[in-house]
Amino acid sequence: MKKYKICLYIAFICLVCMSIVLFEYLFYRQIPDVIYLKDGTEEKFEFALPVTGEITEDVPAVETFGNTQMPLNENMELTAYQNQYRTEQGQYIWKIKLFGMFPLKDVRLEVVEDKYVYPIGCPVGIYVKSEGVLVAGLGNVKTTPTTEECPCNHILQAGDYILEVNGQTVSLKNDVINLVRESQGNPVVLTIRRNGEISQVEVVPVLNLEGVFQIGVWVRDSAQGIGTLTYVDEEGGFGALGHGINDIDTAKLLNIDYGGLYETEIVSVKKGTTGEPGEISGVIRFLDSAKIGSIENNTANGIYGKTLENETVVDYEAIEKYPVALKQEIRLGDAQMAFMSGDDWNLYDIEITNIDYSQSEGNRGLVIKVTDPELIDKTGGIIQGMSGSPILQDGKIIGAVTHVFVNDPTKGYGIFLESMLNHGN
Repeated sequence: MKKYKICLYIAFICLVCMSIVLFEYLFYRQIPDVIYLKDGTEEKFEFALPVTGEITEDVPAVETFGNTQMPLNENMELTAYQNQYRTEQGQYIWKIKLFGMFPLKDVRLEVVEDKYVYPIGCPVGIYVKSEGVLVAGLGNVKTTPTTEECPCNHILQAGDYILEVNGQTVSLKNDVINLVRESQGNPVVLTIRRNGEISQVEVVPVLNLEGVFQIGVWVRDSAQGIGTLTYVDEEGGFGALGHGINDIDTAKLLNIDYGGLYETEIVSVKKGTTGEPGEISGVIRFLDSAKIGSIENNTANGIYGKTLENETVVDYEAIEKYPVALKQEIRLGDAQMAFMSGDDWNLYDIEITNIDYSQSEGNRGLVIKVTDPELIDKTGGIIQGMSGSPILQDGKIIGAVTHVFVNDPTKGYGIFLESMLNHGN
């Protein structure tokens, strides 16, 4: 009887945990953290929950219907208006309550204008220079045939950025290496940035077996690779990748000083298979004459900057502008992925299989599946280098490809284009 009760208790606890997870998924995650409303439009949101909503602002820029103590059982309707009383940012808080009583979630509402962009889908070479010199890792210095030591141990850590050595600004890894060598074993003062905070640390270099002073640190000052240019807007601003550039060793978002997009020539395509993602290999022309644009920001939702006036990769006469779809306009089902192969701009069939409106998903709000036989035959589905490929649906650009499922290269994640356009918010 005692064991029976214990089993009942365990089953009850499991049921409670499952209920909490189900509630979090169905009730919380399916309600967006941020909703963008197009000026002068009416939006309907089917939350499938008995909820009410209340705007915290009194100005009539945004109105909600069903804003009473009687819950809406089918949907919540919003209407956005443009008027002179709207705040400068056009942002409001929509307080969602379950059954009109229990606070469930605060949703940020923002009224925006219609946006049009050129969906590009062109592979490009990417080069970024880090802000300072990145500490990629620590290592031991062999000081005698039988002894090793790491002078930076417990002082520096992977992910730190070295900004100065003995008060001298450094931007290249060789700057750090040479200044340490010239120290002749005297303590060096390093100005570093760690998690956004700047501080100074002191390290005493040691002499290695070759007679060179070192501090036992692996450093990196740049990163490069191939990705896909997602869009160019009407002012020449661009977005690419749909995810940030992370350091290969620390897996942290790289703080960049500057960077550029360059023309690239695709030389081979490795087809993706289960358990082994494919990839695009190409030759990047790191020349001023081959530069397409300048990278200004590296964020978790992609890289952004300005195209050059004389760039020739984007043929604006061959590619038409598309309106940007807000996340609530996206539906499950058929869609297309744009990708430029050679000089041809191609649309490949895909399917939207899941939509996660939660902002916590970041660049994984869409789950997609490649259904186009031609693309599957060429690449196996989604491969490395396709990150940033535009996703189109119903004559609108809705997002971009970001990741591939390792166990199924025909499936992957995508980011909402509204998240890319509002990457700074």
